[in-house]
Parts: sequence; C-alpha cells; structure tokens
Amino acid sequence: MERSVHHLAQESQAIRGSISCLRLDEPVTGTQAERNLLGAIIRDTRQAGRVHGLVSSTDFSDARLGVVFDAVQDRISRNEPVDAAIVDGALAGWGVRGLDTEVWTWADPDVLAYAAPEYATAVRADSVRRESRNVANTMHEELAAGAPPMDAATAALNRLQVLVDGHSTGLLQTKTLAEILAGSDAYDWVIPDLLERKDRLIVTGPEGSGKTTFVRQLAVLAAAGVHPTSFDRIAPVKVVVVDAENTERQWRRAVRWMTQRARDMGTVDPSLAVNIVAGNRIDITRGSHLSEIHRLIDRHKPDVLFIGPLYKLVPKAINNDDDAAPLIVGLDSLRERDIALVMEAHAGKSASALGERDLRPRGSAALLGWPEFGFGLRPDPDMPGYVDVARWRGDRDERKWPKKMQRGDTWPWEPVIT
Repeated sequence: MERSVHHLAQESQAIRGSISCLRLDEPVTGTQAERNLLGAIIRDTRQAGRVHGLVSSTDFSDARLGVVFDAVQDRISRNEPVDAAIVDGALAGWGVRGLDTEVWTWADPDVLAYAAPEYATAVRADSVRRESRNVANTMHEELAAGAPPMDAATAALNRLQVLVDGHSTGLLQTKTLAEILAGSDAYDWVIPDLLERKDRLIVTGPEGSGKTTFVRQLAVLAAAGVHPTSFDRIAPVKVVVVDAENTERQWRRAVRWMTQRARDMGTVDPSLAVNIVAGNRIDITRGSHLSEIHRLIDRHKPDVLFIGPLYKLVPKAINNDDDAAPLIVGLDSLRERDIALVMEAHAGKSASALGERDLRPRGSAALLGWPEFGFGLRPDPDMPGYVDVARWRGDRDERKWPKKMQRGDTWPWEPVIT
C-alpha cells in the first residue's frame, strides 16, 4: 500500500479531529431498564427464553444486577421456582449486597412482563453506549500520548467489533454429542491428503536444507492445479504468500523455471494465481499490520496462506510463552478465516545425544503443541541431495506427507518411494 507522508499526515489529523469532536463527559446510566428487565423475568419466567441472545450479565451497568440476572437464569434453567421473595432471600448467597432498591419493587405491576425484550434491548443499548464511550476515551488518551494513529484506530475498531458481535456470535453455544455425530466425516481438502482447511503446518530445517524451496513448491504447484508431492492434477488452489524475509528478486530467481513447468503441467497459470507480499518485515502483534493481512484475505480470498518465517513476524525473539502468545493469537485469527496456514520456521541450534540437529522451531515451547502438523527437513549425511521428513510433533490427523525426498530433475523436491 503506497501512501505519501502528506496523506498519512492528513489521515492522522482527521482521526484526531473526529475523536476531539466526541462528547466524552456525558453520563450514561441504565439501572432502571436493568431493574425492569429483572422484574419482568421474575414476574414471568417464560420471558427468560425471549431475552436469550439479546443481553448478557456483562451488559449491566450495576454488576450486582448482572449477578442476579445470571443466578435467576440458572434457577429457571433448572426448573427451580423464582419470585421476588425467593430472589430477595438468595441475594446474600449470591454475594449481592447494598442494593438501593428492594427486589419486590422490580416486579411492580407497572413493569410489563411481556415487554422483557424491550427492556433487554434498552439494557444492551446502554451497554453499547458506555463501551463506545470507553473506546473513544481510550483512543483519545492513546493519541494524546503520541501513539501511532493507525494503531490506535485499529485497536479501537477491534474493540468495537467485539462490541458489535456481542454475545450473539454463538462462539460458546453447545451441541449435543448426537448433533456432532450427525455431521459429515468428509475432509474439506485444500490440497488432497496434505492440507485441510484450518490446518496449521510449520516446516523447519537447518539453514540450506531446502525448506524454503519446499514451501514455494507447495505454493506454486497447488496454485497451478498440480499436487505438490504426487504431481497429479488437482483443483487449483488460491494462494497468498506473506514472505517477511525474502525479496521479490529472490522469489523471481528461485521460482521462474518451476512456475513455467507448473503452468505447462497444470490447469492454471500460477504466475497469475499466487499473490505475494515479499521483503517486508512484519509485526503481527501490531493491530495495523495484522489488519493489513486480513485485508489481503478479504481481497484475494485464498484457500491457503503461506506466511513466515515466524521469527520475522514479531519484533523480538520468541524466547518464552509470553513472547509466543500474541504471535499465536494473531495467526489463529487468520486461520479462523477458514484457510489453511503454512509457516516456515528456523530450527533450533541444539543437537540430540546422537548429534542430530534439533528440528523443533527455535524459541518458545508453546510453538511445539500449537500446529496440527510440524516437521523438519533433515539432510541425509550418507546421501547428498536427500532429506528425511522428520516429525517433531505427532500429527493430529492422518496425512500423506512424504517420509523422504530427493532433489529432482522435474521438480525441486520429489518424494522417495519406499
């Protein structure tokens, strides 16, 4: 994305101006609607079902009323009786003290039980107003403190998206085991027998082992409609590559002949089907950078995203779980776009008791159990041009990755048939 300094300055000024126009000191209260909602449910427990998905306990401005809301809903779900006297007697056990109104006033005849959805909508609207004000205040403070405007805006947009999604996303909706078993066992392949949608694969190897070449082979051949290890015809795959290490010149020199051959063997010209961002260091823990990758996915709608190497996606070394956590969160947000992720990582420097190079990703142990699949290319010391495809973590599902490969004449890497 090419933008001049002048345009960025204008954008920054516009963001600051829009925030300064917000009135940040207006109080927003909704306790009356909250009490009315509780009263409606206490008067008619059938209303609990009618407000499901419209509001949650976190929407209550008085957290104590939110506790009562959850507790009343729980009693109703277990078919236990609910009325004003029962709720009043249970408050202490629920840890609710110091309310400024009596429970019996919530269920006053003026509170209309059938209006529960309207009360719930009002509680939710008040919650949105309060959180929007909090987001605006936070963004205002970050900009005043000198935060990059695009980072502050992205963080605000992320918080607002969570607010819009609310509790109606279905993220934690349960299914019975019977419902799950009724689903299909069919694989949703991106590359048959190798990658399914939402698979996460990390490929490692020592320097010069050919892991980058292998990853490029996966990308180019799959995009052409050629299976990257069996070389059979397959449905062409939409590919986006975010290479944070290698330059466009390096890509050009490395894949030219492979691209020409894949074009001849496949059904699609991979030079038009692979979209690449190369040579840009990325900090995926920054909202603005992560949002740029999401925009690439929006634009190109890939089936698989090739991204890495991992150490180039964060601003510092991945030495512990705290360093790895924001990287994993960012990558998982990409995976949730219903695509497969293929990542390259450098192997550790240590050696085993047998003197073999440790092929696990360099850095935090959190990276070891995270992907579905992880293997490294280990050069065979007795057979130049051959590598063993060595798992450094157990596969979560069955796949048909080669166990051994050799430098080929037709393709850079060809499986050894044993």
